[in-house]
Amino acid sequence: MTAEDLLSELRSSRTDLARLVEAARDRHTRLVIPQRSVEAWQQREPETWTKVSGWLTAHGVSIVRV
Repeated sequence: MTAEDLLSELRSSRTDLARLVEAARDRHTRLVIPQRSVEAWQQREPETWTKVSGWLTAHGVSIVRV
């Protein structure tokens, strides 16, 4: 799945997960994300979080939770 395909899907999301995909598309290899944000995504839209986190991993982007 391309970044553009995923971003198209995220347009209907109630989250700001598109920002993570955009950051990865801009060649960031590590994203620092507050743990509270991850928990909120997991609670509100678990399927979307799983898709985005999987996409990030597949594209070599590590997630650092703080």
